[in-house]
Amino acid sequence: MKLNMKNMVTLALSVTFSLAANAEGVKVEKSQAEIVLQAAIDNFTKLVPIPIVAIEESPLPNMVQVVTEKGVFYATKDGKYIVAGNVHEAKEGLPNLTKARLAKENGKKIAELKDSFITYKAENETSEIVVFYDTSCAYCTKFHNEVEDFNQAGVTVHYAAWPRQGAYNQQNKTQYTGAYYKLENVWCAENPKAALDAAAHRANVPRSTCENTIPEQFALGLSLGVSGTPAIFSIDGQLVQRGYAPVDDLIKNLKGVN
Repeated sequence: MKLNMKNMVTLALSVTFSLAANAEGVKVEKSQAEIVLQAAIDNFTKLVPIPIVAIEESPLPNMVQVVTEKGVFYATKDGKYIVAGNVHEAKEGLPNLTKARLAKENGKKIAELKDSFITYKAENETSEIVVFYDTSCAYCTKFHNEVEDFNQAGVTVHYAAWPRQGAYNQQNKTQYTGAYYKLENVWCAENPKAALDAAAHRANVPRSTCENTIPEQFALGLSLGVSGTPAIFSIDGQLVQRGYAPVDDLIKNLKGVN
């Protein structure tokens, strides 16, 4: 069941404060603090009209952490202030708590579509990356020419379809773009890996069609902030690299986010 915004806020606040009927079924009245916080979150939803994923205790005192589909916000419990930005823990390395929380949501989104990706699995896997790919992207081809080097280094490569023209025609949302159809030829082929290999070498890929998640993969990329290809993320949703970089540099970047 999909919850609307109001139900999501009410549910989240109930979890936050553990309000429920007691063992005898007696309903517990809301405290003044709860009422104030409910008003603060209602105000947040008016000022920041982005779907809320979760409302949680914040690492900052007297604030709640509001996880939305577009990022993480912090709101004071009295509703007077909303903060957008990164929170770092005050210890060596300055861990970015905001980025880590957002990556957790991104990782969930990736996991939901992972079975739809075209995967080149490393025999001795130590890490995984997701590469947003388009058939017309020259640097995607350059990256793919080195995919075996990634596998030999223990990195499994998952390709996600990301038509740079978008999935749907801007003038007619019921029609797909040419970029979508070229990716569909690959994803719907009898052997998608062989089709991707052929596409990367500019060989002709026969027309294929099937039920697929290319629009959802494109939407995933948008939600992660992808604006071009290749765009490379860790399997838990952290950005590794925008654009092409040599294997050694990418692996170094990957270790930096793990």
